[in-house]
Amino acid sequence: MAEDEIGQARALSKAFRASAEKALPSVVTILSRLKQEDADDSSILGIIGGPDAQVYDTVGSGVIISSDGWILTNHHVIEDAVRIEVRLPDGRRYFPDQTQSDPASDVALVKVESASELPAAEIGDSNALAVGDWVIAIGSPFTLESSVSAGIISGTNRRRRLSKGVVGQFLQTDAAINPGNSGGPLLDLEGKVVGINTAISSITGGFEGIGFAIPIARAMWIRSELQQYGKVRQVLAGIRVSTIPYDVAKDLNLPLLTGVMVVSTVPGRPGDLAGVLAGDVIVQFAGQPVRSDVEFADLVQQSPIGQPLTVSVYRSGEKLELTIQLQEKP
Repeated sequence: MAEDEIGQARALSKAFRASAEKALPSVVTILSRLKQEDADDSSILGIIGGPDAQVYDTVGSGVIISSDGWILTNHHVIEDAVRIEVRLPDGRRYFPDQTQSDPASDVALVKVESASELPAAEIGDSNALAVGDWVIAIGSPFTLESSVSAGIISGTNRRRRLSKGVVGQFLQTDAAINPGNSGGPLLDLEGKVVGINTAISSITGGFEGIGFAIPIARAMWIRSELQQYGKVRQVLAGIRVSTIPYDVAKDLNLPLLTGVMVVSTVPGRPGDLAGVLAGDVIVQFAGQPVRSDVEFADLVQQSPIGQPLTVSVYRSGEKLELTIQLQEKP
């Protein structure tokens, strides 16, 4: 191998090392004891055994996102738990009694009380990720605490339906994610959290090169909803859309994968009140480009309720700017 190639490999290795060292103190192991009727001997702890298997039923991961003790993880890591233990890499253990979660997104918060500040991870920008970017996954796969794996972003905005009705857009990665990694962070090369590892796509139940993570931008928005309102509010626009037909996009000289077509609006709801009509092509919502019906739904869901927002539409070849105020679903 040429000297310059060795130098490049060493530089990448140093980047992996620096990223892991920066984030590792913030990554925790989460052990849960379930209600007896929900306990499963086929869980990872049940299979591996050991002293923890005598007390707990499931193992997962989490990441500290604030120095006052808030931890981000998956809902399924703490679901139906009657006892939770959080373990830090430095040996500290906590037994939190405050949790908040959103089953529909598989995002949960755990709060621990500590006499001293906890090491919070730095939050990155998941919207800036592109296919091919290097990423690092940290967690406790098969109870192996603080395990690090590396890979790339294999896809962004992957629309998937995961277990127990969890639907959303996810980051796809080939960084090894196994049982026990759930709730742990996906990092960029700067050691910043860009996702929360949540699932694998596998026939065997083990890792096969396809893993999914919740984009950190979405996870942090859900965190804000949970902390402010105790739930994730459901937003209502009253606009039904579909993928824009190719011939319509061509007639409007729109780039491919741009815009959605309005199929209908609900009378008296925000879209109707804003003047949106069936046949309109929505190309921007709240200042953000709209590329698909899924993206439109996510933009609506994460937009503020009751505030004036701009909707950019094409109607009969003319571009219009409309103003909409979203409502909370009753």
